Amino acid sequence: MGKVFGNRYEVIEQIGSGGMAIVFKAKDMLLNRIVTVKVLREQFVTDQNFIRRFRREAQAAASLSHANIVSIYDVGKDEDIEYIVMEYVEGRNLKEIIRNYAPLLPGQAIEITKQIAEAIKHAHLHRIIHRDIKPHNILVTDDGQAKVTDFGIARAVSAATVTHTGDIVGSVHYLSPEQARGIQSNEQSDLYSLGIILYELVTGQIPYDGETAIAIAMKHLEEQPLPPSQLNPKISPSLEAVIMKAIEKDPADRYASADELLKDLNRVQKGQTIADLKQEHQTSDLERTQTHKPLRPPDTREVISEKSRMDDASRRKIGQKTGNKGAKSPWLATLNRKKIWVAAGIFVFFLILFGGLSLRSYLTVAETTVPDLYGKSLSEADLLLTKQNLVLSTKDILTESSDTVTSDLIVRQNIPPNTQVKVGHEIQVTISAGPTLIAMPDLKSLDQEGALNKLTDAGFLEEKISFILMPSTTQRGYVVDQNPQARSPWSKNSDIDVYLSSGPQVQMVTMPDLVGATLEEAQNTLLALKLTPISDLRKSDLYGVNRVIETHPKAGDSIEERSQVTIVVSLGQGQLGVIVLPSDGRLSL
Repeated sequence: MGKVFGNRYEVIEQIGSGGMAIVFKAKDMLLNRIVTVKVLREQFVTDQNFIRRFRREAQAAASLSHANIVSIYDVGKDEDIEYIVMEYVEGRNLKEIIRNYAPLLPGQAIEITKQIAEAIKHAHLHRIIHRDIKPHNILVTDDGQAKVTDFGIARAVSAATVTHTGDIVGSVHYLSPEQARGIQSNEQSDLYSLGIILYELVTGQIPYDGETAIAIAMKHLEEQPLPPSQLNPKISPSLEAVIMKAIEKDPADRYASADELLKDLNRVQKGQTIADLKQEHQTSDLERTQTHKPLRPPDTREVISEKSRMDDASRRKIGQKTGNKGAKSPWLATLNRKKIWVAAGIFVFFLILFGGLSLRSYLTVAETTVPDLYGKSLSEADLLLTKQNLVLSTKDILTESSDTVTSDLIVRQNIPPNTQVKVGHEIQVTISAGPTLIAMPDLKSLDQEGALNKLTDAGFLEEKISFILMPSTTQRGYVVDQNPQARSPWSKNSDIDVYLSSGPQVQMVTMPDLVGATLEEAQNTLLALKLTPISDLRKSDLYGVNRVIETHPKAGDSIEERSQVTIVVSLGQGQLGVIVLPSDGRLSL
């Protein structure tokens, strides 16, 4: 608190924090206005490639000027701290409104969604994709105006995160299927996230939830959401159709642009009926479900019987033509029966041959090598297994704490790497839940030894604890602050900063030249500099009575505030002075 960034933005208070930055309310001392300052967290500051991308994206986003987009004023660096200055919005984020008031009335939800869509439309026209549309990044003023923040920043964070860990970036509840797969996102990814928000606004629930981020991401890829009207009967069929189209898994079935979504929202708002918007794939007659007779080899007796009936009919026709009705030819019937038996034998031979080859193919499945999945994300593991003709099991994904593997990355697989298995085999994996977190103890008012003992007793590593001195009115050597704060969940392998008081900050002043001044003038000057004057008397042939002969320390010396200064005052030549000690402690002659 009180820090000034770039000699311009004075911090007033902290108003939020997230995975990327800590957010402060600050005052722009140059323009005399309140602003928001986002300070990047340490893990991003050390990556110079990310810093360059972050500045480029933030500067591009600064070109956006729209009533529903939080403006970016400045991007800067103060020592090792990267920060971004944004418009300060008085209000709450949309997630707080959802927690307190959802489900909203359909009209209210549509109005908020339209404002967000207008912001997205404006950004897309400038070729900027948000990539992290979620209620936390949408601020709503007291008069109901929605403003989207962090445009352009998510792309920089995404690139840095994928480079280092392969993690899926973004809030997983609002992540589009293409982002969950780790492929390139586009404008329709923002529209998918907006569709999820609209679903949550009118139902009070998110369509996909689970115990882990990976489980939720897989639901975005595989499961169909519960129709919102089943959660809130007030939702009209037209509004439901808009929502379901916005959250289609295939981008080709979604809205192509924010403008299309806005047009349909306007129709719903006006009460116009909208047909089911889901893209139904028309199936041909052959693709439709039909009842077919099972395929099986023909019964020889049926073939013979049918053939005999045909032969009888033929003979009757021949008899009719020759005037010999009902005449039969025994040798012709015998010849036809022999042909039928030969044909049936050939058919059975090929049937047995084909069945044997199929059985052999089924029993002799090719083998492949299991890849090493340790430290990989679920999307990376899926790609590696697919290349080896293996399948990633998504039914029972386990999680366990790990102090060495980042959260949501693979720590174990049921079949060791380089093992030979049959093609198509399912591989089960265990995902890291991150390090075991310990509640940070309260260290206030403890001395250094007491703070160290309390931290190590809680399970934290001594080599990760740093003690830092800072000026304070608290007694020297006692804790005045800590990072992280008390009761925060923290990994035992993470750094801890404990701030100890170095006592009140000492101010130095320069001793003024008081020689020749009167005693009263010298005393007033020293008291104004927060110094304590002490007087001494001496005869002098050069200076008259009550004049300063010299001082200790001398003029120009640097001394601490509240130090004592001796003033040597002249008694005159050969005279004895009369010392008067008034009640205020000042010495006069």
